[in-house]
Amino acid sequence: MTQHKPPQAMTLFDLLARTWTLPGEVRDVIFNAAGSSLAVLLADGRLAFISVKDAEHPESRVRIEADTGRTSIRPRTKTLPAPVLSDAAIARADLTPCRLGDQGFAFSNADTNALWRATARGQTLAVKGARNEAVTALASIPRTGRIVLAYDSRLALVAEDGGAELATAELSHGVSRIAVSDDGRVLGCLGGGQISIVASDDLKSTSTFACEGEVLDLGWSPCKRWLVAGCANKTVLLIDVQAGVSDRIVDFPDAVRTIGFSNKARAMIASGAFRVVGWTLPDLPFGDDEGSAIETGKPGLTLVDLVAVHPKRDLCAVSYANGLVMICRIGHPDEMLLREGSGATVNSLAWSDDGAHLAIGGRDGSVSIATFPKNMFK
Repeated sequence: MTQHKPPQAMTLFDLLARTWTLPGEVRDVIFNAAGSSLAVLLADGRLAFISVKDAEHPESRVRIEADTGRTSIRPRTKTLPAPVLSDAAIARADLTPCRLGDQGFAFSNADTNALWRATARGQTLAVKGARNEAVTALASIPRTGRIVLAYDSRLALVAEDGGAELATAELSHGVSRIAVSDDGRVLGCLGGGQISIVASDDLKSTSTFACEGEVLDLGWSPCKRWLVAGCANKTVLLIDVQAGVSDRIVDFPDAVRTIGFSNKARAMIASGAFRVVGWTLPDLPFGDDEGSAIETGKPGLTLVDLVAVHPKRDLCAVSYANGLVMICRIGHPDEMLLREGSGATVNSLAWSDDGAHLAIGGRDGSVSIATFPKNMFK
């Protein structure tokens, strides 16, 4: 007797997300400032560029049944446009690109290590006004028309348009990572086991702190009191910049690959445990103060690999070691399954600035853009 199997049901992820398979492991994903393009850095140094505009936006596919009021989303019917992929390794795979202006991206060239730029559509070229020296770190300073570069221990503030140097400074240590505060006024410059606090307008260093071990993520609290680092040694480094002291949160089950701050939820969250861990701001666990811990989502048997805070709401995207992706409300048990576990680790999560799109980059070469209807999160 012939057995007929019903077609596999469409998941929420199938209905909301567009997915492409690239020829290599995805290292990082980053939206441009305008939210019109997604740059994808592969582990072999190639770059891919994907248009964010959705020809079949979920809102155009929503249907509301007149008799029941039930809402549904019809599946996509059109073929997705192919990403623009560089022919060869063009970017350093160990250095995440940053935004350049509203539409573009800046990155360190794979051959020369010098500063290059890319357009939203994937055209890449050298920045002629920049020094022909090896860039060791770079970051965009929002709303200023400037980016900051590190050439080992030397910092340079350069114009986005043309790369002309506006200020330079020499630090006492090399720099491999730069974190910019939300208002763009302060930098955290990491390297050589030290972190320097630097003013972004003139690049003057105001203080330096010891930082042992490998740092996997670095970020500022909205109030600029805290500079926080997620570390490979299963700890979180806390620097109270105003007081000039530092401490650590220890005994995470795994490396803390990502930390995040939510202005809306007034909280800091971190990966590296069996649920999203976090504390309310402005007081974090420091010294004898245990802080006010919050619980986000539900505990499980799989480690939280990555967290990414929604830029507008009290939400975060959470990926687990098995590839599962959830959307959680910070400080609450509420959670929504976005993508079932595929077995492939997620290497990068990123929200667009308006919070309408979530990019997911996988070790298996997959990259997805999940697009959410405006009334998805109430």
